[in-house]
Amino acid sequence: MKGFLQSLPVVGKVFVDIQPEEVWAFWRFMQDHYRTTVVNKRDALEMQLVAQALDALGIQSRERFLRNFTTTLGRRIYTPFEVGSPRGGWDLWSQVVICVHEHQHVVQHDREGLSFEVSYLADRAARARWEAEAYRSNLELHFWRYGTTPSARRIAEVLGDYGCRPEDVDVAAKSLALSAVSIRKGAVINEATHVALGWLDEHVPRLRAKGVA
Repeated sequence: MKGFLQSLPVVGKVFVDIQPEEVWAFWRFMQDHYRTTVVNKRDALEMQLVAQALDALGIQSRERFLRNFTTTLGRRIYTPFEVGSPRGGWDLWSQVVICVHEHQHVVQHDREGLSFEVSYLADRAARARWEAEAYRSNLELHFWRYGTTPSARRIAEVLGDYGCRPEDVDVAAKSLALSAVSIRKGAVINEATHVALGWLDEHVPRLRAKGVA
């Protein structure tokens, strides 16, 4: 609903808590730092092929994959939205959060090399671990913005859409819950979040929750 309201020409200004040009600038900063490229997901032939394969395997519907999920391969980030343009399910702050999440996947790629992609695609338990790490950035940004952390279990349950098993989701939920304890004490664990918060603290400090250092 928030993304829809932000997209309206008059009403939208009331609901925007970060400006489109700030979102654009943030993405440019993260892209420059990590040397990444943003591609519209629907325009990418490789994403169309992946979507068809997932649909055929019964993992996820083609349309849902293209509409709801941002995907990173190497240094190419495929987004189902235009950066800086709010739409249903992707309000402006959500675009900031997913930017950091996906760049944490780039960190994983740089840290692990080809084994990251191989294990992510072939091993559901490994996929859950990689995503739990990336979703830690979501927790860290939520704490910076609102001074609270969302439900670790609710976030982990999203991994069912990634083909993860219930036991993998349980492990991810426990990992995220432990991370949340440290985050509420002021820890910033993920590299991509460290980089992002440097920019956010400098350029949009008004968004930081009161009492959050």
